[in-house]
Amino acid sequence: MEKTKRDSWSGQLGFIIAASASAVGLGNLWRFPSYAATYGGGIFLLTYLLLFLGFGVFLLITEIAIGRATRLSPIEAFRKLNQRWIFVGWLGTVIPFLIMPYYGVIGGWCLKYLGQYFFAGTAPDFDQAVGNAPEAVTMMLLFAAMTFAFIWFGVQKGVERSNKVMMPALLALTVAMAVFVCCQSGARAGLKYYLVPDFSRLMVDGRFSPPLLGKMLLAGMGQMFFSLSIAMGIMITYGSYVPEETHMPKSAFQIGFCDTLVAFVAGIIIVPPVFAFGGEALAKTAGPGLMFVSLPQVFAQMPCTRLVAVAFFTLVLFAALTSNISLCETCVASLCDRTGINRRIGTVAVAVYAALAAIPSAVSIGFLDKVDYFANNILMPICAFSTCIFIGWIVGPDFVRYEATQHGRHRMFGFGYYRVLIRYLAPLMFVAIFLSII
Repeated sequence: MEKTKRDSWSGQLGFIIAASASAVGLGNLWRFPSYAATYGGGIFLLTYLLLFLGFGVFLLITEIAIGRATRLSPIEAFRKLNQRWIFVGWLGTVIPFLIMPYYGVIGGWCLKYLGQYFFAGTAPDFDQAVGNAPEAVTMMLLFAAMTFAFIWFGVQKGVERSNKVMMPALLALTVAMAVFVCCQSGARAGLKYYLVPDFSRLMVDGRFSPPLLGKMLLAGMGQMFFSLSIAMGIMITYGSYVPEETHMPKSAFQIGFCDTLVAFVAGIIIVPPVFAFGGEALAKTAGPGLMFVSLPQVFAQMPCTRLVAVAFFTLVLFAALTSNISLCETCVASLCDRTGINRRIGTVAVAVYAALAAIPSAVSIGFLDKVDYFANNILMPICAFSTCIFIGWIVGPDFVRYEATQHGRHRMFGFGYYRVLIRYLAPLMFVAIFLSII
């Protein structure tokens, strides 16, 4: 297949850092810890690791391979591979266009919390912060301006360079905060709750419960898909910038390892102290409530409240920025590939769209929740399922194997496992996830 000329990452390291930064987002900091707390701590951690090794890394390679093989963003990539399946590319493009505006609103909340902790030393009231529409819009616009400032300078000078600064800083802050948490009184009980498998949580009336196991598997699989930026067009777009000499299987493992490591350490930062100070019910708080309501209550009871809170919300801001950069980059690349306009014009156009489209979510958290549900629970499983069917039955699994190995061999593609996975196992899991959450 003749490949389109395109900007590229500076090398394998640049791609790994950028893709890892995309994968590490707010979902790592609130969704993964709440799932781990809900589904038995150590049992969920082990399950998630097995799911990543058995499913996630292969699906990650699949999307990267589509991008590198075509050198195009999702719509044009699928059009080039098979015109009849261009709808999959449209799905992969619509999703980041839906997520990007409300993600900017949540990024604005992060800025608000960071600023108030830094200047006042206390957390704002969440309901007031979210309900103050003018302030929410202002914070959203500021966060969007920070994001598009990086997009403006291109793939290497903007996206890659910003991630090379923020990703190491994010990792350092994560580890430092985890060490601090482990040194606090009461951390031992929380760590035990988070790390030690408690098989009794999979039992009802003293008997093993298959439905509970099924719920845990589906939660882990759903978290893995969303956390790795699968079925959002991002990895296809980022894959289109990958140099030919990049070792794709090795890169995919490193991206997934970095994403999983941050999620795991985020759990250490969040679950033990919340469990220690607020109990099991508070530790299981899901979604934004965990980060913007429960954690500030915990910080207020810890020593060095201001310092800890500023460090944490700096970490959150970096995670939000790196993920939002990948969403915006996918939108800009898709617009430019589809229309032929230059990158600067595309960046301005997407920035204007993001600012206007985010206003409903900024003034109504109910609207934000509905868009989030539609994008994550409806469109993403459909997109992921369609991609698996396309690769498994239309272009064939060998398409990915040849692109990932440069027509060579690699042990991860041995024994026909990838063929079975992409044709049968992954589609069935996507259908199960879809049915479980609609």
